[in-house]
Amino acid sequence: MTNPVIAEKLASFTIKDFQPIVARDLDLGEPLAPKAGNLVKVVTGMRRSGKSYRLFQEMEMLHESGIQWSRICYFNFEDDRLGSVTPATGDEVLEAFYAAHPEGLREGVYLFFDELQEMRDWGAWLRRVVDNTKATIYVSGSSSKMLSNEIATEFRGRALDFELLPYSFREFVRANDVVDSVTLDAGDDGVKAYSLEERLLLQNAMKRYLIVGGFPAVQELPDPQRIALLQSYVQRVVLRDVVERHDISRPRVASALARRALGSNGKQLSMRKVENDLRSAGMPASREMLGDLIGYFEDAYLLFRLREFSMALSERTTAMPKVYAIDPGLAAAAASAGVRDEGQRLEEAVYLELRRRNVGFRRDGIASYRTREHGYEVDFVVGDALQSETYELYQVTVNMDDAATVRRETRALWEMMAERDMKESTVIVGDGEECDYEQDGRVIHQIPAWRWFLRLRGTSGA
Repeated sequence: MTNPVIAEKLASFTIKDFQPIVARDLDLGEPLAPKAGNLVKVVTGMRRSGKSYRLFQEMEMLHESGIQWSRICYFNFEDDRLGSVTPATGDEVLEAFYAAHPEGLREGVYLFFDELQEMRDWGAWLRRVVDNTKATIYVSGSSSKMLSNEIATEFRGRALDFELLPYSFREFVRANDVVDSVTLDAGDDGVKAYSLEERLLLQNAMKRYLIVGGFPAVQELPDPQRIALLQSYVQRVVLRDVVERHDISRPRVASALARRALGSNGKQLSMRKVENDLRSAGMPASREMLGDLIGYFEDAYLLFRLREFSMALSERTTAMPKVYAIDPGLAAAAASAGVRDEGQRLEEAVYLELRRRNVGFRRDGIASYRTREHGYEVDFVVGDALQSETYELYQVTVNMDDAATVRRETRALWEMMAERDMKESTVIVGDGEECDYEQDGRVIHQIPAWRWFLRLRGTSGA
């Protein structure tokens, strides 16, 4: 007899309950025709970042292309009513679906499994389904390790990974109807001449984005409720995806370190100082434990680490990496009440956008750089020697209002371009207009942040 919770979930699901669906820009590629042995498409990202809705978006696209709803199965395994989720649970889901739609066995089906990491031994189960089912399969999960050491050995090499972050600025503009879609899409070539009214709307939206961020559920909430909800997201990730998953015996240490790391958004995080501060607060923890926890936070998409750039093993430094929160709104909610940190959150937003635009790079395809002569810091160096000989250089600043600020913000770029024989770089500025700075046959492009975020990769100044 089918578990009544499974039967109810399958029977009651309708995509109309989740409309309207804000279109996300993450491209999952052309749908594969159902067959046994297909590659599985896995969408990973932090909890509440919109993974389910990206699956719904794909389901709608399939239906619009002519696939009947009876050939599409969606099931979310993150449901306390299911109790312990095991491979037997997954088998019951498929048996119940095929009992209702037996034609799917012959025609092939499209299976969407949400939060599959809740299932024990999910990798082995999914491999069995892949090998024995005429299907196209999509999976979502809240851990980047779904495709590394958490996954069953027998499933390795059978999946395509897609990282979904909270709304980008472009998606934020779309979700909040800042400008109409025609106006937004017209700027894709990077040379859209926005009207004065449109520019003002987009400039104000950029400032708001750095405070609200891109988690879908917080977009229309008043500030106090938004902050409380974002803080609850952090606690849920720490408890469910770190403490419970990794059997951490010191949950207070994990929570304190998460607050400290998010409070260091856009800055280096010294494990030695954190260790000393926690000891003073009565929460002693080894540096090894703290390092492990930071790694778990990164696996759960709570934050990312940015390392220094090197072109060879001999150049690698032991400098502490910077940390960036998964979302500027989350960083703002986690910060102390007396902290503004607009510059750090703008820098963080640029880093996240660079991740979206540069999928497929190897480790450290986005890095920071410190010049050899004077030790000036370039915020971001972007590139992969296997894909291109040209690296992109970015500096991020709130404004370039006076000559002293211009000198301070461009000197690292001039020095790195000279050291590495590069010809172009970009300054992304919170407030300012587009212009170029030229020196010794090299050029620095200045571009306002709102416009840079709306440009597609490959356009001038991108």
